[in-house]
Amino acid sequence: MSISLIPRYTNAVLDFDFKDNAETTTRVAVAQEEMDTFAERTHKLFAKSGANNLVLFGLGSGAAALTLAEALPDGARLIICETDTAAVRTFLETNPTWKEDEGRTCVIGDISLWAQFYLLTMSGATTESSHTVLNPELNDDDKARYQSLQRLFVSARSHQAINSSYLSHVAVQAPDMSVGVILNPEEPELDTFFAQFPDWVKEIVVVWDAEEVPETDFRCAAPIKHFAHPLTDFSEQRNRMLDECEGDWVLYLDGDELFSEDTWALFTALMLIKRLQACYFPRMTFYPEESDCKVGFGLWPDLQLRLFRNHEGVRFERPVHEKLTGIEGRVALALDAPILHYSRLRKTPEELVAKLKRFDEAADDRVQHLLNDDYPHIKRSRFPEASFIQGALQVMLLEENPA
Repeated sequence: MSISLIPRYTNAVLDFDFKDNAETTTRVAVAQEEMDTFAERTHKLFAKSGANNLVLFGLGSGAAALTLAEALPDGARLIICETDTAAVRTFLETNPTWKEDEGRTCVIGDISLWAQFYLLTMSGATTESSHTVLNPELNDDDKARYQSLQRLFVSARSHQAINSSYLSHVAVQAPDMSVGVILNPEEPELDTFFAQFPDWVKEIVVVWDAEEVPETDFRCAAPIKHFAHPLTDFSEQRNRMLDECEGDWVLYLDGDELFSEDTWALFTALMLIKRLQACYFPRMTFYPEESDCKVGFGLWPDLQLRLFRNHEGVRFERPVHEKLTGIEGRVALALDAPILHYSRLRKTPEELVAKLKRFDEAADDRVQHLLNDDYPHIKRSRFPEASFIQGALQVMLLEENPA
């Protein structure tokens, strides 16, 4: 699998990065003799592991990366993970071959540890195919951060969620799933939103931000249950929604979010994963066109915990940017089933500012949301997306919920 996604992603982040952004990383001094010993020991363990990806957590001064690259075996790849984007820019300016699309060495540069994890796995660097090591130049704080990423990476297991109905001539009963949504009657393109749902969905539970249910009829293959309550607190509104969901599973979406037809065709495979309690999805926010999506600085993968077993004790908390709590046990991280987020394309800047103002008010103005005119972005086609022909969704499994 190609690692070309990594340099393209990193270059998009660095092209946008603040020009006066200075390196903030402090490093532990490591003598060249110690660095050579580190590299020799790492390569011995790498060869013994049988892996073809060597992942170094932390760029440091760049000395470890360059020393490891000098003796990189044929066919092996070296990937560096670094959250200090200024340090990445400095390193790549003096080592331009590391920016090549099809090279064997590259640097993931983004402040988001989740982006680091996703870019590794999407580029074929999984725990089964990789040997990981911490940069000896890391200070205690950076070491702790990268150790958390290393533990996450090592503990995750790649899995294909296979659509049994696609492979079998025998009918497979669809999982019992409710879809929940809180909506404003003024949300644009609601016909498109409701039209996405397949007929195997048990019910669509809608709580409208209104005094009364709007007199509107939508084309939808699944039955819709309507309720109305003015929105003041997002978690309270989500819990009203959840209380009305009768399915064994619940999926919740917003009115400007869709799954692709291919994802929906394979979706039931997720709920057939043994012992699964919930699933996180990356959210792909389109900007400035539908062919591009935001990246960098937490804008991607923008992980969303949206599918979960409907157990007692699972509730939403926080009045804004609500958090789902009570999920314990095995979870999946979807890789190629992104939530398609159309907010920036469907709403005018004035509508978006008004929406963000509501977020501020729900948080009693303790936070301030700002709308930018520009964001780092790359082509949507660079990211893998599910194909029904392949018959499976690609996921990573964690035995414990990282939240």
